[in-house]
Amino acid sequence: MTGSLPENPRLREIAIELEKTRGAAALHDRDRNLVWVSSELKALIGEYDEDKLGYGRHALEAYLSPTWGDRVTDDTKMHLFQHLPYMIATTPGGKERIKQIFLHALRTYPDCLPEDLDPATLSEEAISEFIDGFEPVEPSPVFTLTMEFLDRDLPPMPITEVCIQLNDHDGTPIGIAMLYDPGLPARVLAMLARGDETMYTRMANLADPGKHRAAILFADLQGSAGLSRRLPSAIYFQLVRAMTTATDEVIIKHHGIVGKHAGDGATAFFLADELGSASAAARAAIEAARAIGSAVGTAAKEIADETGLIEASECLVNVGLHWGATLYMGQLVTGGRLEVTALGDEVNECARIQTAARDGQVLASKSLLEHLERDDAAELRVNPDLMLYRTLSEIPGAPEKSVKDAGGIPVTTL
Repeated sequence: MTGSLPENPRLREIAIELEKTRGAAALHDRDRNLVWVSSELKALIGEYDEDKLGYGRHALEAYLSPTWGDRVTDDTKMHLFQHLPYMIATTPGGKERIKQIFLHALRTYPDCLPEDLDPATLSEEAISEFIDGFEPVEPSPVFTLTMEFLDRDLPPMPITEVCIQLNDHDGTPIGIAMLYDPGLPARVLAMLARGDETMYTRMANLADPGKHRAAILFADLQGSAGLSRRLPSAIYFQLVRAMTTATDEVIIKHHGIVGKHAGDGATAFFLADELGSASAAARAAIEAARAIGSAVGTAAKEIADETGLIEASECLVNVGLHWGATLYMGQLVTGGRLEVTALGDEVNECARIQTAARDGQVLASKSLLEHLERDDAAELRVNPDLMLYRTLSEIPGAPEKSVKDAGGIPVTTL
């Protein structure tokens, strides 16, 4: 969805093409008025109201408003003044027009300036003198600016603004395209691009932490300690990478969200809101759990055939399934990782269910299975009304920690 398009036919064409890239972009007309913002940039700053975005107003006025100004650091705001020589040169009325815009924005948005600049001390004369200190400079065909973007309580994110002068077919200037890209090298972006887009979208939907209903899945390679001791480190790493990739692909295929990875283990969450109902979430988790063993077996067989050092039958994945009624979920973003995490007793309980499984079992809790509706249960060929359960404490060989922390949870093998 592009929203309103520029009136200028050439800018309209450019806006349509930029929208296809799914990038963050904006367009100014030849008088430096903001005339278009891409859907992704609207989503990034969290504003879709084109009046609040500043459509039809001079870019300086728009960018001094809280809609834009609250999304960058004070250092970035100070750095933005480097654009003033370009704006003076390309704005009809030059310095006088820029002074008017600046004064109007200051009166309308008194908190728009960096904290170092006190609006109370900025008289009309002081502002006039400040702007008079800049001389107009015709911008280069392409010029850039680095800024720090603010998103909720996360650390500032570097963004590169690439400004490209736009001309009509006859060479007449018609405006400027502003393209916004993460301040990352192409080789790093290429690594991110290898991820699954739908998975990233599900993660993006959890930007604001909150309570969710979800089916929980824990999976772990049985006997991994023995395999890691027996195999060369390079081969064991190859095996873990192949198994992790296979597991993640299954989770993504079944519309789950991949959680933390710990060694050769994996976690996943299937949200009721994402899948349409609690029953659909429980069904997706069960289908994924059943598919993981086969996918991992295929991956292990390829390495076994290649190296001759293992048997695929040695690589069994044990899976635990449980239901989380009020999981507190959200993104965990640090300088070293981006992942979704979930807090709640049921998460720890699911981990204990998984450690009680043996020889490629899928152990599912009663609370998960009883969320299945008739049609979903029939598709899975299970009947929750006729299933027998036993508590974790009754499972032979269940680890002591499983019995201690979750011994009373009823489970059954699927």
